Amino acid sequence: MKHRKVKTIIASAALAAACTITSFAGFVETPQGVKYQWGDGSYCVNNRVHYRDHRFYFGNDELMRTGRIQRDNTWYYAADTGELQAGIMQINGNVYYFDKTNCKMVTGDRWYDFRSYHFTENGVTGDRPYVNDSRDSNGNLLRGSKQSVR
Repeated sequence: MKHRKVKTIIASAALAAACTITSFAGFVETPQGVKYQWGDGSYCVNNRVHYRDHRFYFGNDELMRTGRIQRDNTWYYAADTGELQAGIMQINGNVYYFDKTNCKMVTGDRWYDFRSYHFTENGVTGDRPYVNDSRDSNGNLLRGSKQSVR
C-alpha cells in the first residue's frame, strides 16, 4: 500500500513539473542586443521572423539587425526598432523603394504617386518624390513618425 502511494506521489509530481514547463517564443533582450528565441529554445540565425505583421532580420550572431542589410544579392532596410521597411523611404538623403510583399529594395522603373521614377542601387535618379519619413543608415528616424510593434 505504501509503495503504491509513493508511486502515485512521484507520478503526480512528475506530471505537475511537466505541466509547468512552457515553451517560450519571442524577443529576448541581451547585453549584446535583441535576439528572437523560438519555442524550442533555439535562436533565430541568419533568417527573418514574421511577428504581428512585421518582419525582422537576425544575423549569424543571432542579433537583430537595423539599417541596411544585404542578403541574397539584394538590400533590405530595417528601422532602429528592427522592423524591415517597405514602400518608399528617404535614407541619408537618397530615396529608395522597397517592395511591399518581400521588403526587397527595388531597382529600375517604378510608379509612385502617379509618376514613374528610375531607382538605382544608390536611390532614385532624376526628380525625387516627396517622402515624409527620413532615416539614417543605422535605421534611426530623422524626420517623421516612429511606431513599434514589440
